[in-house]
Amino acid sequence: MSKKSDIENRMAYLDELVESIGYRSQLISRALKPDSGILSTRKTGFIIGFLTAVVFVLFIPLAVWFLIGTI
Repeated sequence: MSKKSDIENRMAYLDELVESIGYRSQLISRALKPDSGILSTRKTGFIIGFLTAVVFVLFIPLAVWFLIGTI
């Protein structure tokens, strides 16, 4: 085997390795983008969800109860 073909084989392997690493890093970055977005809006989402639950559990039944009581 000639030295030139040995170097070409090694370079082809390195090119495949670099391409694989680039592909994996893109997959990791795509997976982390939604996670970071979710973490940044966690407090706001909790507050909105809590207030919505309070409206459905307390205010709407109380309003209906007062309306039925006045009829």
